[in-house]
Amino acid sequence: MGTLKSVRGRRTGGVHWQGLAQFALAAGIVWGISVAVDPITEYFRRQNHSNGWTRFRPPHETSALQVEGERIWTGGRDGLGWIDWKRRAVAEVPASVPRLERVRALRLSRSGEMWVGHLTGVERRGAAGFTHLESEVGAVGALLERRSGEMWVGGEKGLARWDGSRFIRVKGTESLEGVDALMEDRAGDLWVASAHPVRGGVLRLGAGGAWEDYTHNPGLAHPAVSAVYEDPAGGIWFASGFGKQGAACRWSKSGWTRLTKADGLASDRVRLVYEDRRGRLWVASEVDGTAVRSGGRWRVFTPKEGMTGWEVKSVVESPDGALWMATEDGVMRLDEKVELGPAGESK
Repeated sequence: MGTLKSVRGRRTGGVHWQGLAQFALAAGIVWGISVAVDPITEYFRRQNHSNGWTRFRPPHETSALQVEGERIWTGGRDGLGWIDWKRRAVAEVPASVPRLERVRALRLSRSGEMWVGHLTGVERRGAAGFTHLESEVGAVGALLERRSGEMWVGGEKGLARWDGSRFIRVKGTESLEGVDALMEDRAGDLWVASAHPVRGGVLRLGAGGAWEDYTHNPGLAHPAVSAVYEDPAGGIWFASGFGKQGAACRWSKSGWTRLTKADGLASDRVRLVYEDRRGRLWVASEVDGTAVRSGGRWRVFTPKEGMTGWEVKSVVESPDGALWMATEDGVMRLDEKVELGPAGESK
């Protein structure tokens, strides 16, 4: 009996270790498959073509886009990136490009200089490379080159302009808590906006140097304004809203008009307004997707319909006519030839 016990003990121990070995082998195979498959899955997820859309990840959180030559600069939480719009591929950024945090604004000047607004100031790329500049307004949210050639910057501490050697603070925006958007209209007036939920608003600086406050105008749905845009007809759009309130508000000499969720938008809380070359009007919400008016009909696009993110923060068009959109989870490309079909579909 003792001998039998001993043999059974050895057999049991052998089976035990054999089971552990098999389990470890199986776990290793599963891990190996996941390691091999995940990058492949991610690759197709990043480059996925769905309903006419092409998604790019990385970059992930993206707030700004700028076309320069054959590349599109991307700026976001993790700094600067490049997309080759001709090859439709993410490109490697050279080591000479600074590593930055929270890039919120990109601007290519008419002289070919690249200006980058980020967490700790502004980077300017000239013939000798990148140079760091103190913005005088803290973390930067907006950059604008005016017709005069001056570069203006908006940030958490207000507004400043470049005098050729340094940024100088501009007075007149003290009623706003920071500056999140800048736009110069075709008449040469400067529009300044803040998306702060309490001390947000819109100011206009006219040619005479006087500030005009639009913050409490009855036509503005909410004082928190994240973007200002001039459409081809000369109307000025304000992307306004906070919480469940807001609208896409349009001002012109003939008066004010609004677009809300009741008209076909994704939400009353609007993040961006843009009209593309084909005359389609894009209105992005904060968290509910993006609505587009095409052929007189509104359609809402979300990640369920192929979008890469819920919130569009910046839009550019590349020379080939494609539309590029920066979102909180990557960059989206829409080919110029894609026709937007009914019920959120593309064909």
